[in-house]
Amino acid sequence: MARSSETRTQCGFVEVGTARLYQEAWGAPGAPVLLCLHGLGGGTHFFGAVGAHLAGQRRTIAIDLPGSGLSPTLDTGGLAGFSFDAVADLLVMLARTEHARAPAVCLLGHSMGAILALEMIRRSQELAAGLILVGGLPEALPSARQRIRERIGAIRRHGIAAVGTEAATANFSRRSQRERPELTACFAKLFAGQDAAAYTDTASALAAWTARELPPLERVACLAVTGEEDRYAPPDAVRAFARMLPARTRVEILDDCGHLPFLERPAAFAALVAAFLHERCAWVD
Repeated sequence: MARSSETRTQCGFVEVGTARLYQEAWGAPGAPVLLCLHGLGGGTHFFGAVGAHLAGQRRTIAIDLPGSGLSPTLDTGGLAGFSFDAVADLLVMLARTEHARAPAVCLLGHSMGAILALEMIRRSQELAAGLILVGGLPEALPSARQRIRERIGAIRRHGIAAVGTEAATANFSRRSQRERPELTACFAKLFAGQDAAAYTDTASALAAWTARELPPLERVACLAVTGEEDRYAPPDAVRAFARMLPARTRVEILDDCGHLPFLERPAAFAALVAAFLHERCAWVD
């Protein structure tokens, strides 16, 4: 993997167990790690702004989850579809490797990635110094499950390119749709370029996922962030979830944002993350 400077993106594939994952990283090896896990239909491109913002102090690592972006699907021993448990096991292996090189690891999970982050902590309670949940809930709300299942049906009938615009409408705020057509069009294009079978497998797993009892989080600093217009994780649902987290958990609601605050308000989102790492995570200094 090429490494040119702390601020430039370092791109390439990493081998984790028997899996091959595409990874992008910012910052110097050996610095405290922020491991970013995207949501359904996402990828490493979600985290470019926060990675660049933190590059002088942290090592931000973003991966394409198995079956997303450039990462091939995970071989689960012949079992069909996406497996949260198999992927969480894989991510723990990746994080432990990074932990051996750095003081500690903080996890950032967006949407589906929040579920994976919780499952990682369940498997390795000492792993995470901090947990940032972005548009994340322990399971999809009934309304979100319905939208996901409807999208799966539309993809199977018409192909993934047919739902790119609908996915953008569902994920961005009204202001972004009105004033930033280039952003929503780029998202729709990237969405439509995904592997349809891998996307529907992952979407089916998310729609079927039932929340488990939370892992022990007493020693984990937590931050919950969502957009004012997030339809997957609306503010009231995120506030209710935060009441289940450690008492010092802070909730931040970003206005003029839907489900993708790191794309809609990248500077504000990166500043929130940087402040949290500085103020709440014991390993930052």
